[in-house]
Amino acid sequence: MVSAPHPSSIAGEVRPVAAESFVHLVRAHARTRPEAVAVRSGREQVTYRQLWQRALAVAAALAEAGTGPGDRVALWADRTAGTVAGALGAMALGAAYVPVDPTHPGERTAAVLAGAAPAALLHDGAAGAGTLPALTVPVIDVRELPAPPGLPEPALPRSADIAYIVFTSGSTGTPKGVMVPHGSLTNYVAWCGDLVGGAGGGSPLFGSLGFDLALTSLWVPLAQGRTVTAVAGIWDQGTLFGGREEPYTFVKMTPSHARFFEVLAEPPRYDRVTGLLMFGGEGLDPALIASLGSRLDGVRLVNHYGPTETTIGCCAYRFDRHSVPSTPTVPIGRPAWNTRAYVVDEGLRPVAPGTPGELVVAGRAVAAGYLGGAGGGKFLDEAALGGPAGGRAYRTGDTVELLPEGALLYLGRGDDQLKVNGYRVELGELRHHVLSVPGVADAAFDIVRGPVDTLELYVRLGGRGPRPDGEEFSALVRKTLAAALPSALVPGAVHLVDEIVVNANGKTDLAATRARAAAR
Repeated sequence: MVSAPHPSSIAGEVRPVAAESFVHLVRAHARTRPEAVAVRSGREQVTYRQLWQRALAVAAALAEAGTGPGDRVALWADRTAGTVAGALGAMALGAAYVPVDPTHPGERTAAVLAGAAPAALLHDGAAGAGTLPALTVPVIDVRELPAPPGLPEPALPRSADIAYIVFTSGSTGTPKGVMVPHGSLTNYVAWCGDLVGGAGGGSPLFGSLGFDLALTSLWVPLAQGRTVTAVAGIWDQGTLFGGREEPYTFVKMTPSHARFFEVLAEPPRYDRVTGLLMFGGEGLDPALIASLGSRLDGVRLVNHYGPTETTIGCCAYRFDRHSVPSTPTVPIGRPAWNTRAYVVDEGLRPVAPGTPGELVVAGRAVAAGYLGGAGGGKFLDEAALGGPAGGRAYRTGDTVELLPEGALLYLGRGDDQLKVNGYRVELGELRHHVLSVPGVADAAFDIVRGPVDTLELYVRLGGRGPRPDGEEFSALVRKTLAAALPSALVPGAVHLVDEIVVNANGKTDLAATRARAAAR
């Protein structure tokens, strides 16, 4: 361990990361265990040798189309072996892949593509080209590319080169692209791979590749030389939780996923499916662990924390069902390898241990910044925290405290960011779209927790004209939001109120606003 710069910071282990890029890791497995299964997608099984050959074919096709190192490549991100080969091929060329979730509405897809300005778009032909956005750049179907042995290898990327760019919610209504370099990605998969261990049959991939939550289940198994099992979605219970000859190495899900699975006719027997269950994307309630009971016997548990800007994850806490701490939420633990965590006040000054403060993450886990330089001061030099000059740091906006045992406890957000079923969204983005509806003067949002979390919207109308019909207006608002946001972020209910109540601190008083809606 390195010594802490001040009492309210902790540091992860300082460990060497052998690979220069993630591409080097997969190439090594293709050479040393070529017939091991890398990706299982339905009835299709792709070995590491085949995956590497297909990635080289993608890299060659991109180069022929004029794409080169440093460019950005949009990836129509279905959960298929072809998509994995496309991402790997783009990275092998030294380009950054930009995942685009096929289920997202056209307006959001257009915003991501406009921000990314890709040099090409890759897709797996099984998706159906008719669903693809109209672009003026080359569009390449990875299924149609021949992948013979002996394709030449391009000069592989270096640590500072950007591996991928994931777009997250932006407070102005426009998504922001987070640029993650290979050095950060290789640090993450090495640390997380050590965290989950090496036994088992890889991991199921069932989350959206348009968000980085699912990237643990994609890149960590491949870094270990294990198998990624592509799952159609959370409704595919047979693939996720059915009988397996070899248990998964780990399964990663949000607490919301776990609550959803609990209402199934036959809730999952995690003890028969995996050796390790990892939670991420949301605060983890100890009561949820208690509700899973004996179905967690013998299963190691990890609470995994990290904003997109800290490369998928930057802190973790290990425990089991018999050692759940008596804290409001399960702690988020200690930082990743080569990563430091500071707990500070608004002036970036250290707070005393046990005192709430903002979490600032520094070191290898921190991304290279936002595409185009957006960000409003979220990224800063670690020297501002009393750390080494020139190091990258990121202000998470999360409120934490440092516990006596040296673990971090998550206490909530210090701003208007929300998490719904693991999806991150800025209130500013939600407000931007709601206020674009004619007649809306103000809006407030609430989260209703349940087997599936839902948003509720409270709207105050402006102007002196006749009030619209409530049901018709609700449908109009939901249609507007559905055109711009993932379905999980579209409110399940819209309530008209005569006032959005604020408290003495100038913040929305949701309880009072909810009461006004009920009275109306």
